[in-house]
Amino acid sequence: MNAARPRRPWWLAAGALALAASLTSCGFLAKDSHSQAASVLTLPAVGPTDLIVITDPETPSAMRSVGALLSDTARAGEHVIIIDDRGGALLASSVAPTPPSVEAPQPPTALPADPTSFQKARHTQATQQYQQALQQAWRALRYRQQTELTTWMEGVVAQAQSRARQLDAGSPDAATALAEAAADLSSLRQSGSIVPQTIVICGISSAAAPSAPSVSASLLGSTVIVSGFPGTDDDEAAWQAALDQEGAGRTVLLTPATASQLDATVRQGLDGAVTDTLTSVLFGLGSSTLGPGAQPQLRRLLHLLTVTYPNATATIDGFTDSLPTPGGNLQLSQRRARAVLSWLAANGVAAGRLQAAGFSDTDPVAPNTPDGQPLNRRVVVIIDPVAST
Repeated sequence: MNAARPRRPWWLAAGALALAASLTSCGFLAKDSHSQAASVLTLPAVGPTDLIVITDPETPSAMRSVGALLSDTARAGEHVIIIDDRGGALLASSVAPTPPSVEAPQPPTALPADPTSFQKARHTQATQQYQQALQQAWRALRYRQQTELTTWMEGVVAQAQSRARQLDAGSPDAATALAEAAADLSSLRQSGSIVPQTIVICGISSAAAPSAPSVSASLLGSTVIVSGFPGTDDDEAAWQAALDQEGAGRTVLLTPATASQLDATVRQGLDGAVTDTLTSVLFGLGSSTLGPGAQPQLRRLLHLLTVTYPNATATIDGFTDSLPTPGGNLQLSQRRARAVLSWLAANGVAAGRLQAAGFSDTDPVAPNTPDGQPLNRRVVVIIDPVAST
């Protein structure tokens, strides 16, 4: 069954009709409406993705966070699943609408072989009008897609809240919810959905890592992101180990201080990119020394480069805060990047696969205030898996 033609805004339709009348009167559009095939404008398609969100639907702030996350990361064709963190119940499952399309205005016909000055002037005017109408159509198309995605996202959140009211409240259980998420991933794979898959846990009440038997199915190389992680470095290492054991391709634990990175991290997971901001590889003021707290994430990075992507290359980018340092922030950022490169090379990664660069204070992830400056003293590693076989 063919879908109904999308209804265009009145102002776009009126503009297109006025343009067509103007161009036809000048002889630059064919008067026979069937003599030219209508062209269609469609926004570029993106690859399908799977996003699973584990949250507490009874907590208004948690659901607002989920709504904001979906609003900022939603893309056409995305499959979103929301799971109750109190026992793994399915709250919502929906696929975002595909990109919309609209009929494009027709361009003016070509000039004759030996045009008069009058024809040239009219053609120039018609071309300008056509380009303006085309830009207007693209703007309307982008606005329409955003409106459709917003309406869809609001419906998914409302469905999850409605379903949650029908369930018995219980205690948060991230392990059980993760097991259900893993089972959903497995079902999607069995149905032929081999696409970038991301799991987001929106806040956890306990830093205790999920035990391996609780996660009953493999995480299948998915990206697992925990937002609002409350634990210590030891807790973080335990989570990393547990999720790595269950097959997660990438684990990112965002503390309350790094919560602003959630949207960007989710988009990276949905894009299938392997870009890792080492949130625990932070440095002291003016220092490029790797502290003990960096070890869990460095070991995970080592696993990615030696096991998951054994032939891939990696670019290691160093950053600083905005405070002045002896020798300058550019050199300091370079030393931080080289510190990570040296650690990886010393632990078995061929130095020829690694490249280090410093970017000074050019890309802060937090305000350069006393609270935000430590977060800007960081290293970002970008793994290029193309060479991996």
